[in-house]
Amino acid sequence: MKPFLRSLALIFALASFALADDEQTTFELFADSLSGKPAKMDFSKNLSGINDPGLLFSHFSQKPLLIYYFSPKCAHCQRHFPTFQQIAKEFEAAGVSSVGIALGGYIKKNDVRAFIDQIGVTIPVFQDTDRQFGTAYGTGYVPVMFLVLPDGTFYRYESAKDDSFNHIRTTLSKLTAK
Repeated sequence: MKPFLRSLALIFALASFALADDEQTTFELFADSLSGKPAKMDFSKNLSGINDPGLLFSHFSQKPLLIYYFSPKCAHCQRHFPTFQQIAKEFEAAGVSSVGIALGGYIKKNDVRAFIDQIGVTIPVFQDTDRQFGTAYGTGYVPVMFLVLPDGTFYRYESAKDDSFNHIRTTLSKLTAK
């Protein structure tokens, strides 16, 4: 391909990427891949409490819940957690609970504890030691955020971008205004 045509193709590719990035993201409830119906969060997943070993994930069922699924070694997770935690704090008085769920596998509990201390985490944190949560709801990347509604249906946010945070705030504002 001639240099001029290659440059022209690159310009068109970049322009279409920029236009796609400017589009407003629409968020739908997470759907079951087989039925296409909204999936429900499984609160029986085996998660290990880090800052409260006796706390069970099932404690958070049937109420609004924010979940931050992360790796303590991920720079993106570290950068976006404070915004997540600020939203959690904004809606806490309205009855919205929040938890962090750290990856399992090669991640050690001490890595999670260091994240809690370094970032100033004030919400309960679990670890997905058996990888049950990540297998069921993960994307292969972190961070992933979830907004679980009282009926167990939920939104999954595959990126910690402004439009995701805005949707969380808007949805929680509507939910807690009732």
